[in-house]
Amino acid sequence: MKLPWNKKYLIIAFHIVVTLAMIYALKYGIDFIAYILKNLGLITQNIKDGIGWFLSTIIVVVIAFVFAYLLDPVVDFFQKKYEIIYDKYLKEKIQNIKIKKKIKKKKHKEKQEKGRLEGTILTYLAVIIIITILSSVLVNSISNSGAGSFIDNIASKIETSVSGFQKDLTNFYNKIEGELISNENFEKYISPHLNKITKSFTSFVYDIGNNIISIATSIGNGVINVLISIVICFYFLKDKKVIKTKLENIGSTFLPKRFYTVLKDGLGDVHAVFSGYIRGMLLDASIMAILISIVLSAIGLKFAVIIGIISGFSNVIPYFGALVGFLLAITVAFISGEPIQALYASIGMLALQQIDTIFIAPKVVGESVELSPVIVIIALSIAGNLFGLWGMVFAVPVFATIKLFASRIYERKRLKKQISS
Repeated sequence: MKLPWNKKYLIIAFHIVVTLAMIYALKYGIDFIAYILKNLGLITQNIKDGIGWFLSTIIVVVIAFVFAYLLDPVVDFFQKKYEIIYDKYLKEKIQNIKIKKKIKKKKHKEKQEKGRLEGTILTYLAVIIIITILSSVLVNSISNSGAGSFIDNIASKIETSVSGFQKDLTNFYNKIEGELISNENFEKYISPHLNKITKSFTSFVYDIGNNIISIATSIGNGVINVLISIVICFYFLKDKKVIKTKLENIGSTFLPKRFYTVLKDGLGDVHAVFSGYIRGMLLDASIMAILISIVLSAIGLKFAVIIGIISGFSNVIPYFGALVGFLLAITVAFISGEPIQALYASIGMLALQQIDTIFIAPKVVGESVELSPVIVIIALSIAGNLFGLWGMVFAVPVFATIKLFASRIYERKRLKKQISS
């Protein structure tokens, strides 16, 4: 039997089916967006838990990579110095001009391989020397700052407060002893509460013991992870060229050419932003730690070096570091009983922060991050709420990278539109 097909009605039916499918898809899309908005906190927490679980499984490699990333410029510096010295050594050693080219070609490869190894070793030695010097400076700062008298001052205030509390408690007990504590009242009112207090105290002591064991285990695991990471970091730095070449070969082999090119360029942009910002901010933190220590020592503030180091390296987080240094200096000055030092410290800290903002940070950080102060504050607020302290540390370079990618996409779209028009 031949069906009475009508082209006009078929087109209408097709449009109806497509419209219904679009409405159905739109409904589920709206429901999905509503679900995300309704459970945004839970989804964010699950993402954080997932990232935390993944990082905990590869924490040793992550720490090693971070160390290697930060120390790579230092290794490059020592490697270049070693290659210059090695070149001079070759020129003095090779006398035969005929075999000079062959030997030099062979030696050049050996020079690059050995230069990287020597640069890595020298970098580790430099880090050990810096840590040793810094530790000795801190010990001398603590011993010369009258830490004993400072702590004794705080301890005496605590002892006075405890003694006053004990005296008040004794008077209170003597007052209620004759009124409440009789055999009948004791059994009826006080004994059940004493049993509860005893059980709570026992549970409290048991929890303290468990917490001490847990903290000791965590510290031990952390120390082991750091030591293993230091060893892995050494091989990351030494074999940087080999690792980079292998990763590039794997990427070019298994990824589509266009995608590989975009990925490589994108990672290059991320590296440019992060390396410029993180390394620049660490250098800025070191400079500020030295300057703050010198200024606070000049005004005679106790623990000047410790405050300088804490304030300088907390300066890695914009605006936060300045506040930390300011509050630390003033607090120590007031506790020491020298209000005039608090005034001098506040003036010195404000002056140093202005110097850092106007002169130091633009020079050492450069133009790797071009974000307005409003964007920086918003980035710190969002990242701090989502990921805590580490989110605040990496908020600025992440937002700067996003801005860079957005600017690149905008420029490409604008150029395409100009060409088409």
